[in-house]
Amino acid sequence: MTPEDIRKLYRDEDPATDEEARATQEEARTDPAQARRLLVTLYSLAGEDRVFDDLLSLVLKVGTMQLLVQASEADDTFALRMAGLILDGMEQMAKASQRTPRGRQAGRKVKSA
Repeated sequence: MTPEDIRKLYRDEDPATDEEARATQEEARTDPAQARRLLVTLYSLAGEDRVFDDLLSLVLKVGTMQLLVQASEADDTFALRMAGLILDGMEQMAKASQRTPRGRQAGRKVKSA
């Protein structure tokens, strides 16, 4: 199924009952095929609905971190590269926060009217 097929099905589908929703959730937690369908559905619907979009952002953030941690545990070189990225980012953020605000120069007095 394409993302557009999934979006059309979602638009045309009647809302699930609480019992159907619970059954689908349980299946997605225990059946890898259903879990994969859930991921594809989330990806497909994220552009259609702000709640799904927010959920996708959360899943990407947490899921990406989990994958990075797994990869760093398995590969020392990768772990060192990630540490370098983090430290370089921290340095850049520290430098950016020390900049003088635009429109005003450090050490200059403002004339009063």
